[in-house]
Amino acid sequence: MKIYRVGGSIRDEILGLPQGDNDFVVVGATEEEFLDRFPGAQRVGKAFPVYIVDGAEYAFARRESKSAPGYRGFDTDASPTVTLVEDLKRRDLTINAIAQDLETRELIDPWGGRKDITAKRLRHISDAFAEDPLRLYRVARFAALLPDFTLEDATLELMKRLVTELDTLSPERVWLECERALKTRAPWRFFRILRDTGALAIHFPELHALVGMMPGPDYYHEGETDTFDHAMQLLHRLPGADAHLRFAALCHDLGKGLTDPAILPHHYGHDEAGVDLVTALCDRLRIPNSFRLAGELAARHHMAAAKLPVMRAGKAVTLLKKLRRFPGTGIAGYFTMIHADSAGKADDLTPLAHEFERILDIPLPEKYRDLGPKSGEILLTLQAEAFNELRERVMPKE
Repeated sequence: MKIYRVGGSIRDEILGLPQGDNDFVVVGATEEEFLDRFPGAQRVGKAFPVYIVDGAEYAFARRESKSAPGYRGFDTDASPTVTLVEDLKRRDLTINAIAQDLETRELIDPWGGRKDITAKRLRHISDAFAEDPLRLYRVARFAALLPDFTLEDATLELMKRLVTELDTLSPERVWLECERALKTRAPWRFFRILRDTGALAIHFPELHALVGMMPGPDYYHEGETDTFDHAMQLLHRLPGADAHLRFAALCHDLGKGLTDPAILPHHYGHDEAGVDLVTALCDRLRIPNSFRLAGELAARHHMAAAKLPVMRAGKAVTLLKKLRRFPGTGIAGYFTMIHADSAGKADDLTPLAHEFERILDIPLPEKYRDLGPKSGEILLTLQAEAFNELRERVMPKE
């Protein structure tokens, strides 16, 4: 029995990136022999032997042959006769098909993964790549993770062939790849590759509807080719890597995909129209409620939030109470998105987030409690007065 370290941890070590969990492949052993060596191992694999030992994953080397559509449509052979090279050959990209002998520390790289890392190239191993539709999303995610890597044209062409099988993927698996992509260095590259392969229309039709749609008046959208490009540029401008904030950016202008061309370049009512589209997207991919809330708040309130400095004080406080629920980054994150959405042309209210929080934390004096609806009206008045004071003192004037 031989055990090798494989995959992402080796790739990241070569790249000098933070390493995730180590994964191992087991070669030349039966399950009984493996359990003799690791008696506490817990089996987690269903289609073939995969075990967890001290938190690390040990998968038996395997051969696969396509037997049905979809990413589960494979016959698998995980017998002791399967070699390490055969196991590595079934992987997606050369950079993910490098192994290390645990005894000698030697790297085994039959498909040129190290050369491709040096050349900054994403390249498939064989035409068998096109048998698994999940690989389209995985490679798009790697392109987002490694934005300075070039995606080989031949690999892109194989990805296009996978579009017809994308509907066999579970919604949860699609969302998992999307969420991972939202946390990468260049999430916009993930969605642009989906557009270029034809995949965007399958699972993200609301985003696909933005392709070719005029984004709006030139003053706010100079240099943008369409509303999809606007969303991608917004992702690029956002600081940090908060997945909820980035998802909100994706969702904020979804309503523009429904605009009647007769009223362009304006998109009247796209904020409210976008809420139902966020709901449809989240229902389709079974996206967690925290992301749903982020997307709905972004769609519904981004136009109003941009006008906060000139808004009636009571209305402003009511809006801020809603924005306080923005997942992950709260009021500060929401106004970071608003400022980035305007490409810096609107005033940045993010530095005032702590002042907005202070206003919302103003308590109701004890003498006004237990007055029913009147108590709420009094509290809103107190908070509105504080908002007006803040506006006079520090908020930008139009």
